[in-house]
Amino acid sequence: MEASGAPTPPPDPPQSPPPPGAGDTEDRAGGGWRALAVVLALALAFACAVLVIAMADIGETATCDDPQGIIESGKNECFDGSSGQKTASLILGWPSGVLAGIAALIALYFAATGRRGQTVLQVTGAAIVLGALSILIGSI
Repeated sequence: MEASGAPTPPPDPPQSPPPPGAGDTEDRAGGGWRALAVVLALALAFACAVLVIAMADIGETATCDDPQGIIESGKNECFDGSSGQKTASLILGWPSGVLAGIAALIALYFAATGRRGQTVLQVTGAAIVLGALSILIGSI
């Protein structure tokens, strides 16, 4: 008790910590970016499928300077380039397709949580660069 005769108020009870994820809404993306991530995920999944199919087809196709390989493959088509170009195109194309699939999954994660937007952009960029290089080398 104080000298005035008024009782002292009890101390404030200790504050419990906030539940996980309750106070960190500042670092999450808004609805527009998340909706855009869904569209990006669909585009990346399509690109992944196209790249995987194209790389499988290129891998089974003989080069045009190998007539015996064309006959053995039983196809009426050939890869119009050297075997080195074909190899380089495959070496860059397969990882590009895989990265496009991974980027699609990360984009879906971003759409659901609003986090890892930077990672989506980095992996998407890597997939685009490798895919572009594969196409450029294969078509020269």
